[in-house]
Amino acid sequence: MRRTAIAALFTVLAVAAAVGLTAPPPPVRAQAPPDVYINVTGGGSTKLNIALPDFTVVSGSDAGGLSKLLPTVAGNDLTLSGLFSVVAGSDRIPANNPEALRQTWNNFAAAGAHAGVHGLMTIRGDRVEAELRLYDLTSPDQRLIASRKFDAAAPQPPTSSFDWRRRLAHKIADEIVLQFTGEKGVADTKISYVVGPSGAKEIVVADYDGFGVGPVTRNGSINLSPVWSPDARSIAFTSFMNGYPDLFRLFPFEPRRGVQTLSSFHGINSSPSWSPDGQFLALTLSKDGNPEIYILTIATGALQRLTRHGSIDTEPTWSPTGQQIAFVSDRAGQPRIFVMDRDGSNVRQLTNGGFHTQPRWSPKGDTIVYTQREGTHNLWAIDPGGTNARPLTTGQGDNQGATWAPDGRHLAFQSNRSGRWQVYMMLVDGTTTTQITSGAADSTSPAWSPRLP
Repeated sequence: MRRTAIAALFTVLAVAAAVGLTAPPPPVRAQAPPDVYINVTGGGSTKLNIALPDFTVVSGSDAGGLSKLLPTVAGNDLTLSGLFSVVAGSDRIPANNPEALRQTWNNFAAAGAHAGVHGLMTIRGDRVEAELRLYDLTSPDQRLIASRKFDAAAPQPPTSSFDWRRRLAHKIADEIVLQFTGEKGVADTKISYVVGPSGAKEIVVADYDGFGVGPVTRNGSINLSPVWSPDARSIAFTSFMNGYPDLFRLFPFEPRRGVQTLSSFHGINSSPSWSPDGQFLALTLSKDGNPEIYILTIATGALQRLTRHGSIDTEPTWSPTGQQIAFVSDRAGQPRIFVMDRDGSNVRQLTNGGFHTQPRWSPKGDTIVYTQREGTHNLWAIDPGGTNARPLTTGQGDNQGATWAPDGRHLAFQSNRSGRWQVYMMLVDGTTTTQITSGAADSTSPAWSPRLP
């Protein structure tokens, strides 16, 4: 990637935002300060306008309309990222025609685009090779910033919930985000959640944008609290499939492996939370009479008890370093958020003055999101040191059960603002909220996967 070109392009955006321009300003030749693109990705109203025309078929037959599907899906991904505004236009750029390419980019630049994507496809039966070429439309020579090739093929046998074409588009969008921010996007991820009324809850998995829903459990029981392992291969969850709240693990992309029992002690086995290295699971057990927090070693089944208190301790969540665990305890009279070291020592209270549950530590380690009940439920955020508590949702029904995207910039959560429980996503500052599930059944307890391998 050509960092100088990208830094210059974000300088253009910063200048445009400062003076209120709507068309691309004159090209910037000087290298921008190194923190310009970081500031842009941190939030705010400044977005990069990007042109994403239909892809060009270099060879083969596009009977399935892939040349339109890829830019449509990738364009939606870029919009959901909160970093880009997609400039409309259907110009399909001929292959190997520099003059047509330049004229197309001139047209998009005149419409306000700062960058352009030229997508090319070679189709051979069920296999597609797609090439992404990314251009800076603010430079005099419309310089090529980066190029990347992707191979994709229809799975054999086909699966009803896995759309390889949409995944190809998600990968393209994530690469574009990478080129402008230094970190991949989160389009090539999944969200698992619980579907169904009380007494019949099953876990499903979908693309992060809600497409491609497929079942994970089919046991006709109550299945709760799905959480993804750090390698994105397995999901831990609590289920009553054997009549008791036991803890299980399954592999949604490897169904032949079946369901593994992780914890089936007498009483409650709940609130699973994976350690960042995937070797341990923090969980809540009531096997000794009172709900306490333990750590389970996945490889051996060994248990380490962390809390010893007469109150309820539950809902652990690991820091990204694996050295601390936030949890819920009512030892202060009402449920509040506490933090302790990995071995259970150095317990300190994080929140005050409310009914607080469902802590979730951000992947970047700088924020803990939790649910506050005060009439209705709303999402709040606080720094791990206990400062800067602030609301993220207000005045739109009940909002709870947040889960972080791997970029630390997005959250998914459940809300009944539309009259029924559905899953939504938003930026971490509480803006740009999008509903990602629909249907007659309640959708609750979302869990955002890591980036897929």
